[in-house]
Amino acid sequence: MAVNANRQKELKALGFLLQNDKEHFAVRFLGRAGNFSVDELNKINSIAEKYGRGYCGMTTRLQLEVPWIKDEDVEKVIEEAKNLGLRHGGTGMKVRPLVSCKGTVCLHGNIDTQKICRELEDKYFATDTPAKCKMAVVGCANNCAKANINDIGVMGRTVPEYIEENCVGCGLCVKACRQKALEVVNKKVIFNKELCVNCGGCVRACRTKGFVAKEKGGEIFVGGRFGREMRIADSLGKIFKEDEIVPMIDKIMEHYREVGLPGERISKTMDRIGKEEFLSEILK
Repeated sequence: MAVNANRQKELKALGFLLQNDKEHFAVRFLGRAGNFSVDELNKINSIAEKYGRGYCGMTTRLQLEVPWIKDEDVEKVIEEAKNLGLRHGGTGMKVRPLVSCKGTVCLHGNIDTQKICRELEDKYFATDTPAKCKMAVVGCANNCAKANINDIGVMGRTVPEYIEENCVGCGLCVKACRQKALEVVNKKVIFNKELCVNCGGCVRACRTKGFVAKEKGGEIFVGGRFGREMRIADSLGKIFKEDEIVPMIDKIMEHYREVGLPGERISKTMDRIGKEEFLSEILK
């Protein structure tokens, strides 16, 4: 028998999404910054075996979803998940599950993405916003978690500075630069800043301090979205030190909640009042 609309709405708020057969649900279990402990995975697997069809899948926001939960088993799953210490949810006009790449341990990471993501999650996940609000934290210009198509995104940056007198012309930095912004001429590096994306590869490769980090931190983007409508987020135009990132996002969230209309994502708020006005207000 098909699930009625009221029950569907109530359960969606708890992370139970009705499937297309209109009789089963997929329950969305929540990790932290895209990570689950082995203990959590084992517990989720036990629920999948007991109430689903023995499998689970990763969502695009790095949460685990167990499909094929029968309507009559939903309350049992809720109770069992509570007893096992598992969280479920992640929908509605709220801050959605936050996404982080593995920049904390990645060879290319410029910031501690996991730490920043967890701090933002502790402050904002599932809190009310005018419309759904998505955040992502990435460690470098590879942008694996697509920071600039989220409502708020952070991208790790290392701005390089070339110290010519320290350069020995070994070419290690050239090999590390995927943007072809560097070349060795007469045993010295020619640095084309126009091609540089501040990935930090040259700084990590250099062994003589020919390239050093002039700035290191995160670039913050605001107002992105991707789906039925698309908008690339606007950069705040500077590199924030790691300890400045969360306080800056605090200002963005405070302003969005003040001026955003019901059902209006950040991108729509910026379009309505003007992005220059929105950005200048949070950068005061």
